[in-house]
Amino acid sequence: MEVYNSKYLHLAFFADQELIEMTWLPLTDKMKPEEYKQEFLNYLDIILKFRPKKIIPDTRDMFFLIDPELQEWTNQTIFPPSLEMGLNKAAFVISQEMIAQLSIEQTMEEYEGVKFITRYFDDKEEAKAWVLSL
Repeated sequence: MEVYNSKYLHLAFFADQELIEMTWLPLTDKMKPEEYKQEFLNYLDIILKFRPKKIIPDTRDMFFLIDPELQEWTNQTIFPPSLEMGLNKAAFVISQEMIAQLSIEQTMEEYEGVKFITRYFDDKEEAKAWVLSL
């Protein structure tokens, strides 16, 4: 069930699998840091409402570079409440944009990000199979 839609991000929740799919869109190449923060605050509202345990961030079309300041903001603002409510398994479908992908991985390797059980995949179906097997 689709639960959020913007020009940068789509979120779908699957209650029977306790799964949320987070799909970043190509317009992220135009996204500004304030918009990145707002998208993640909207995401936080959604996950606190639906309380998924697993997530598939599809970052194939994520072209926004998460600078170190935003990586820290994400680790301090978004990850703690996510972990507290039980969301701790992430199967990333990786970006084809190498610099953007590196910034995503750096975000997950800091502070709270390391508390997630995380793997990276080229294929969405493989990502889904893995995260649902946990």
